[in-house]
Amino acid sequence: MRISFALLLSSLALIVVVVVVIAQSTDEEWRDYQLEYLDQAMGRASSDTVRQALAASGLEIQQDTLAGFEDTTRIDRCRTCHMAIDDPQFENGQHPLKTHPKMAGHSFSEFGCTVCHAGNGRGLTTYDAHGDDHFWPEPLLAAPYIESSCARCHPEPYLDETPHLRRGRKLFEKYACVGCHTIRGVSRGKLGPDLTDVGTNFKIDYLTESIVDPKANAITSIMPKFVMAQKDVQALTVFLKSRRGRQMFEDPVTLRIKTKEWEQEAARELSETPDAGQMAFDERFCASCHKLGQEDGKLAPDLSFQGLLREKEYIVAHLSDPRRHTYGSNMPTFFMSESEKKAIAIYLTSLTAFDLPAAPKEQYALLCSRCHGEEGAGDGLIAENLLPRPRQFTNAKFFNWLPEDRAWNDIANGVPGTAMPPFKKILSESQVQELFSWVRSEFLKSDRKKWKRPRPKTGANPVAYSPESIKRGHDAFQLRCYGCHGRIGDGNGPNAVDMLPRPRNLMSTAFMGAVTDQRLFESITYGIVGTGMPAWDYLPKTQRWDLVNFVRSLSKTGPAAPSNGK
Repeated sequence: MRISFALLLSSLALIVVVVVVIAQSTDEEWRDYQLEYLDQAMGRASSDTVRQALAASGLEIQQDTLAGFEDTTRIDRCRTCHMAIDDPQFENGQHPLKTHPKMAGHSFSEFGCTVCHAGNGRGLTTYDAHGDDHFWPEPLLAAPYIESSCARCHPEPYLDETPHLRRGRKLFEKYACVGCHTIRGVSRGKLGPDLTDVGTNFKIDYLTESIVDPKANAITSIMPKFVMAQKDVQALTVFLKSRRGRQMFEDPVTLRIKTKEWEQEAARELSETPDAGQMAFDERFCASCHKLGQEDGKLAPDLSFQGLLREKEYIVAHLSDPRRHTYGSNMPTFFMSESEKKAIAIYLTSLTAFDLPAAPKEQYALLCSRCHGEEGAGDGLIAENLLPRPRQFTNAKFFNWLPEDRAWNDIANGVPGTAMPPFKKILSESQVQELFSWVRSEFLKSDRKKWKRPRPKTGANPVAYSPESIKRGHDAFQLRCYGCHGRIGDGNGPNAVDMLPRPRNLMSTAFMGAVTDQRLFESITYGIVGTGMPAWDYLPKTQRWDLVNFVRSLSKTGPAAPSNGK
């Protein structure tokens, strides 16, 4: 009895499943589209012969099997719904019953649909076929993004029918993307991710979002937030979406040969003249980030009077390795010959035209506010792109602690390892002092208070710079310092993200090479008022000197740095 009842239940369940399957198979979306097409086509038929042919046709799945694209056979069932794709009577129809624009040499039976439009060619519902599933890697490409597919077969110069693709390629140069990113055959940047096949790996929304706000998908990104018009964002997205690794007509052997030839190309040589340097500066679109004259990218320092700030040798070295002088710089290393770097340096050092305002307030606005902010809060126009961030002149504790002669020295001679340049060719000694006095009165709203804590004079380092001392310093550093300065001393410890000013990057050779052992010892001993750096004066004195030696090893500035009084 129990067996008969169980058999009855299983039979009923099977009947229900069969009914559901039959209902679904006879009520599919594509059937409705085909019936609608036949109904409309019948009314538009030009003869009885055509009507008879339409009446005789049945409802069926249309499938194109496409070979020769990529490494697998491509299956397209798009014409199952898009019945009117090649029917000229439906030019004014509504999707999916609408005639496809004519494209010479592109037959649907040979090229199909998804090779250009993407989507899921095997799908038989709008949701599946258009790739609306969040996890489907290639959702349908609408205009103008479909232009990206043209580049898969048509190399540069791109077709006239792809204006967004062509514009996006130019914008990739204009916004200096070539300096940070590699695209095989296009650019050789190393600072940012390789974009050779970014169009395969990411969807339109992701690419667009990453351009508009680089930190939206990578919180540690150092890419500047470019201010672009919407049409530029769209065009650049089209170009990036076109990057699919290799073009369809390139077999692996041809691609390898072309790549090798491209990798072996030499950088162009230029005459070392101001005119050649200006041409290179313009062609590299340096003003997309920097300010020079009336052009201002609003992302990087003003170069309008660079000849009064930096020497030619500094600029050449900076172009060769921007992080040599400023460890956290996000400036790219461009693919340049030495002659091109020298030409740019000669041009920039020729820029010496400068009218210094008489009043400190105007001097600050011209020389300082771009980094330090109009109100001295360290939030200037380009502050977000500088590491370390500019000082906050509103930090009264720090500036009451800071010796004024050190502040004057930093203004006159700059701060190595940061974007702070030397202004000694622009400001006299008295003007430096007047400018800083104005900063103190304007932003700190008080005169400097005398630091009362007695400090014994620090002598030379009594602990020899040795592997043993460095090892002891390392152990003390990991116990006391890593939370702010990081395990490797790069200023990225777990506590650093919420600290302002950020902990010092102790790996910066430029900065650490300009700091004396005595200053390091005093910073460890007394801390730095107005920052997160506490006083470690209760540690044994030899341990503090071991820490000095270990810090020297991080920046490769041991066993002693120049005694320049900073």
